[in-house]
Amino acid sequence: MLILTPTPLQTAAERAFFAELAGWDTGSGVRGAVMASLPVVEGPMQRRQSDAVLFVPEGVAVVRVVEVERQSGVVTASPEGAWTIGPGDGPGEVLQLAGGGSNPLDGLMRSGMHAAVTLRQAGIEPGRIARLTVLTGSVTGLLPADGDLGEGDQVALLDPGSLQLGVARAARHAGTDNPRLWTTADVRAGIEALGMAGRIPTVEELNGEGFPYSPYVLRRPDLLTPAALNAAPRRTTVAAPTSAPADGSRRGNGEAGPLVDPAAAARIAAAAVEAQEAAERRDVAPRSAAVPPAEAAPADRRPPGRPGDTMALVHEPAEAPADDTGGLGGLFGAPGAAAPVTEPAPQRLRELPPELRPRPQVRPAVPAAGSTATTARGDSSRGRQVLLVLAALAVVALLVVVGVLALGGDDGDGDAGATTAGATTGAAPATSAAPGPVVGATAVVNGTTFTLRVIEENATCNGHSYDAVAGFFANNDCTDLDRALWSAEVEGLPAVVSVARVTMPDPASAQALRSLADTDGSGNVSDLLREGASYEGAPERLSGAQYASSQQGATVTIVETSWAGGERGATSALDALASAGLSLPGDGVDAN
Repeated sequence: MLILTPTPLQTAAERAFFAELAGWDTGSGVRGAVMASLPVVEGPMQRRQSDAVLFVPEGVAVVRVVEVERQSGVVTASPEGAWTIGPGDGPGEVLQLAGGGSNPLDGLMRSGMHAAVTLRQAGIEPGRIARLTVLTGSVTGLLPADGDLGEGDQVALLDPGSLQLGVARAARHAGTDNPRLWTTADVRAGIEALGMAGRIPTVEELNGEGFPYSPYVLRRPDLLTPAALNAAPRRTTVAAPTSAPADGSRRGNGEAGPLVDPAAAARIAAAAVEAQEAAERRDVAPRSAAVPPAEAAPADRRPPGRPGDTMALVHEPAEAPADDTGGLGGLFGAPGAAAPVTEPAPQRLRELPPELRPRPQVRPAVPAAGSTATTARGDSSRGRQVLLVLAALAVVALLVVVGVLALGGDDGDGDAGATTAGATTGAAPATSAAPGPVVGATAVVNGTTFTLRVIEENATCNGHSYDAVAGFFANNDCTDLDRALWSAEVEGLPAVVSVARVTMPDPASAQALRSLADTDGSGNVSDLLREGASYEGAPERLSGAQYASSQQGATVTIVETSWAGGERGATSALDALASAGLSLPGDGVDAN
């Protein structure tokens, strides 16, 4: 449990309570939670309503710590009426609490309502707020023994077992009908909204207490509506990475596969196309009997068809023409020399979309007055001969070029090698990407100047990651890994920015990598400091690092930021720096 006492504790009961919690280990070894000293007073007498706020991943509870003065025995607590204290199970005298009163539940209820209103005004939905009362002093027992008064009211003694039970039951009540756990960003925003002075716990500390990591506040009313929750992605627990099933079906561990099975979609589409084609054949068959013989018409005249259908562009003739085709399949034949085309068997006619239709052919030129058919045929024959000669020359020139290139490729040096190099150099500006930044280059993002200190590129991610991410790369290696260390100054303090760009074989595996790396406790791609790289002024390792990630196609960018000097600034500044680091240039991107 993480305890926060930004201001001096005022009462003996508070000091005894937080001294007991200080003996508990931080983290989830005893109980993952945050207990923040946030006193709430009311009225001109400044009477205490609550002393602390408890944050657990399931929700929030307000805490009242009161001392039993000048009395001893077993306390009998009830939701309504005065509490009593006596030597045993029987009736006793009215309990006298420090500060006045014998039942703290009314003030604790008002304090819970105050916390709920404050959080909602800050845009944070608190859900159910539990109420925990802790009794200190000469109290030897409690009735009921489990301290559960119902409706979220819980009573505990200043004893480790009783306190753990009280916190657990408060967490259970706060988690009822709670669709989403409190994340690191939610807790930080909630503590700030409630007005706690001093240092806000870091993301690393909250993550160690069991709060799932998130860079964004997720407990917003619009994100907790049923529609938003149904549309939200399902969070899965970290498991040992295994190779993805070949058929794309749902995995056995509950992780959802593709929303649409490609094979099933293809079968459904094929069945729909077959049904449509059968219907079209039934529609076309009756009409084909009444279609007159084909007449000479421009190529852009097409039979009527339904919009969106596809039309056969070329009708195969019933038989090959008997006369000369003019060479190369009639390419150079005279206009009008082709044999008449007979009407083929009725077939399904479809019409291409306008953007895919061929350009209309030019109508054959009409002979000028006074000319004869023999003259036109002679002119066409001479034009055909010229075209044949030109085509032959082009083929010979192409063969010569191919031969020269083949012989030059066998040499490996000399003039042919120079020619090849020249061709490659000439093509480079059109195909190669812009060079990546070099050490010493600077880039300005959101007003912050970054300086590149170390850069390294690898063709594999194996050996450059740890924990579950390393297991992921063992089965799904990347195709390229670019890592860099940048330096920057934030609020006058030096910081280091680690950027790793991982290129996967496809966007699907890139998304799987990012989801795994974003999951708490799953490991990450190793930063260069972790592998021994450094520069002047760099820390030995990342400490209290902030994290950000993004994906563009098959490339995942992972950024971690940390303070580089002994003095540390605000965590929010590192968060902003990590987000800005996602825009830093990499391989193929120019730097300033």
